[in-house]
Amino acid sequence: MEKSQELIGILQAISIVAKSLAAKLMQIEKEVEAYEAAKAAHDRKMKKGWRH
Repeated sequence: MEKSQELIGILQAISIVAKSLAAKLMQIEKEVEAYEAAKAAHDRKMKKGWRH
C-alpha cells in the first residue's frame, strides 16, 4: 500500500510538470507564430520598397 501511494504521488508530480511544460510550449508556439507573421509582413514591405 505504501508503494502504491508513493507511485501515485510520483505520477501526480509528473502530471503537474507535464501540464506546466505544455502551457509553456503553447506560449512559445504563439510567440513564434507572431514573430514569423511580423517577419513575413516586414519582408513583404521590403520587397515592395525595392520595386518602387
